[in-house]
Amino acid sequence: MLIAGRDDEFHRWMGEGDPNPEPTGCIVVGNRVVGWVDYDLDRDWLEPGEVNVGYTVFAPYRGNGYGSRAVELLLRRLASDTAHAVATLLIHKENERSLALAARVGFTPGREIRHSLLLKRPLTASGHQSVEV
Repeated sequence: MLIAGRDDEFHRWMGEGDPNPEPTGCIVVGNRVVGWVDYDLDRDWLEPGEVNVGYTVFAPYRGNGYGSRAVELLLRRLASDTAHAVATLLIHKENERSLALAARVGFTPGREIRHSLLLKRPLTASGHQSVEV
């Protein structure tokens, strides 16, 4: 189901993707999986205390705020249950939808890495207001 949700837009920004995805959480609306959120620590651009966040929302469900809400909930979990201090997103500088999501949930742009922007947000209880969907 997670692989079947990949479309041209997914492949444009994410490449082929993992053949055996095991995200941190699935985005579920009603009884339907509409995307996923994840985080990892294995990125060469991460500094000590940073964690990389990723997400996708399947095509029929984009534009409804599900991605923003899921990322916000993951950030809350990381803030309360881990020692990480900063969350990062690496988003291609032409991916306007993802850049808009990042801004909505309080990420600020930083340096460019391989045609993408590295965005950061502190992981604190008061780091950002919650996003309601």
